[in-house]
Amino acid sequence: MRAIKFARRIAGVLFLMAAFIAVPSGAQENQLRILSPATGTIVRPGQTINISVAADASVEKLALIGQHPLGVGRIISGGAPGIVARGQGEARPIQFSLPIPADTQPGIYRVTAMGRVSGDDIESEATTIDVEKSEEPRSIRTEPAIIHFEHAGDQIPVRVLGAFADGSHEELTKSSKTTFTSADPRVATVTAGGVVTAVAPGKTSIQARTPSSDYSIPVRVQ
Repeated sequence: MRAIKFARRIAGVLFLMAAFIAVPSGAQENQLRILSPATGTIVRPGQTINISVAADASVEKLALIGQHPLGVGRIISGGAPGIVARGQGEARPIQFSLPIPADTQPGIYRVTAMGRVSGDDIESEATTIDVEKSEEPRSIRTEPAIIHFEHAGDQIPVRVLGAFADGSHEELTKSSKTTFTSADPRVATVTAGGVVTAVAPGKTSIQARTPSSDYSIPVRVQ
């Protein structure tokens, strides 16, 4: 019961800090490391990914935490069944399985190993997994579909929504396959995450693209 409460506490902290994970010190990296899979490994919604963690024997209450909505990993080897383990040394990594919920939106998600040493919490350097649908959308659209700025410096985020052959719809804004470009950055710019910023009076367009579709957003800055 205490182990479950500990893992839930960690999950809650990471949910609140979803936009930020501190870089661990070199000492922490030596005590706790995610060995595999490689950063940026692509997985599909509904799949389960196995993650290998090396932890010094001094590490207690070792848990694997995925950025919301991925949740907590379960031990499949190197420790007793459950969600919390004890470090076994570099030569004996702990293997966790992490299910990817079927309704996970495409995008990059962080996964971190956490534990305790001498009463202090430590964490590994985060790795990332890229959750992507296996099929491409038949079409995409954006929200908003037209952008009108009153002043230079104003900003607005753009959402990209995809329609798929099976009738489903999915937000693709954070997908690694989605890109944004501005036809005239002197009028308006756009970040890799889809945030459009007015620069100077004029007209331009923002292009949202996936490998199979594209959508043009008219932009006017007064």
